[in-house]
Amino acid sequence: MLCSSWPARRPRSRPARAALLLAAALASLPSPAAANGVFPSADQLVFDPADPARAVARMTYGLLTTQDGGASWRWICEGAVGYDDTGGQAPPIAAAAGGRVLAALGDGLVVGAEGGCAWTGAEELAGKAVVDLSVRQGDPSHAVAVAAGDRPVLWASRDGGASWARAGTPLPAGFQARTVDVAPSDPQRVYVSGLESAGGSVKGALARSIDGGETWETATVPGSTTSREPYIAGVDPLDADVLYVRIASAPGRLFVSTDGGASFTSAFETQGFVRAFAISPDGATVAVGSDVDGVFRAPSSTLAFERVSGIAPRCFAWTEAGLYACASEFLDGFTIGLSLDGGATFEPLLQQACLGGPLECAASTAVGALCASDWPRIALMTGHKDCTPDAGSPAAGSGASATATATASGAGGAGGATAVSGGGGASADSGAGAGGEPGVPGGGAAPSAAGGCGCGAAGAGAGWAGVVAVAGLAAAIARRRAAGRAPSTPIA
Repeated sequence: MLCSSWPARRPRSRPARAALLLAAALASLPSPAAANGVFPSADQLVFDPADPARAVARMTYGLLTTQDGGASWRWICEGAVGYDDTGGQAPPIAAAAGGRVLAALGDGLVVGAEGGCAWTGAEELAGKAVVDLSVRQGDPSHAVAVAAGDRPVLWASRDGGASWARAGTPLPAGFQARTVDVAPSDPQRVYVSGLESAGGSVKGALARSIDGGETWETATVPGSTTSREPYIAGVDPLDADVLYVRIASAPGRLFVSTDGGASFTSAFETQGFVRAFAISPDGATVAVGSDVDGVFRAPSSTLAFERVSGIAPRCFAWTEAGLYACASEFLDGFTIGLSLDGGATFEPLLQQACLGGPLECAASTAVGALCASDWPRIALMTGHKDCTPDAGSPAAGSGASATATATASGAGGAGGATAVSGGGGASADSGAGAGGEPGVPGGGAAPSAAGGCGCGAAGAGAGWAGVVAVAGLAAAIARRRAAGRAPSTPIA
């Protein structure tokens, strides 16, 4: 597999801007941007398979939900879902049949219903550390989850997460699970990535089952160790033997297997982390994103990647509407955006200052009872303001500041027009985009910044939270440079 050579000019403006603001931010701000010390951002996005206008985004301060294709967003606090932000948890999420949202927690699996207002634990998994979960693309009634233990156990649901049962036999002894996915084209094909102890050493590994978990085979993922753990990025929607695995480290790497995980070929390398990945529904195009080098796109037949955008994506979700991305708002102008041209440009759908407040729920529900009291903290953290068009928000020009322009000749090429959900995300890559073939009402046109959120990028970045976020990015870049990590080289 080949990866094209890097562009002659790297986007050095990002760290330069961050460095200029670092001193001012540290001097003027007495406290971190969030109570848990994590800068506010999104890192996973899933769509309701039955209603493409409904989506849920995992944030560093809970969940956000939209029911109108991204025109407005509401907040669901972590306490209502069942976890505590002080622990730095980022539960993998997935959208399943019946409008359910599933979340994997350290002490079980919870199911969100009633539009996200009510959250209940799955009795079968109570007290178990659920490491990851996934909903099978094309069949949202079929979900899988993996629970940690001396021998991890696969669990499966055939009713959209309403009930669960153990599937097959435990994974091999000494295997520590990290991510799980089920092949869209074969419900019996299940993949689990993790670490495997063998011969006195620990290496990254992939476990594969071709019979729904009854038997397992494992293979080593090259270049992976305890400090460079392997995460499933996605499985080809049409070929169960083709899957992609990313390495969670910097420099980041993406591997592809065409024989069901028996062997791997290096497909892509970046100076930063590989945080975002997606596959088009026909399997013809893949997109990968780095927090340092930007967005790259390639035909899956050659994996000859070209750089098409300079944004710093944290997640992808590819649907019929186009390629969605989570981005660094205070550098790229949006937190969630939609691209209609395969990642070359993005229209902002979410800017955090424009959040509409907590999701409106009955007081008898978890959200109604818990979230209102914590909203003032979130409002302060995000620089909350009235973003309706008649409120005088600086919507004009937001497209220019929030849209990343293409830097390669492939702008608007393959993969931008018709697509279904693909893989991508943070620690739960298999969950992002899971659950069918969503789109945006009205032929897939994205709500504009003025008609939806209405906040311009400049307005969103003017608050103190934005300066802190930039300072954090600058500090991270400084640490990376101090560690002496050299830029990556093309893969031959």
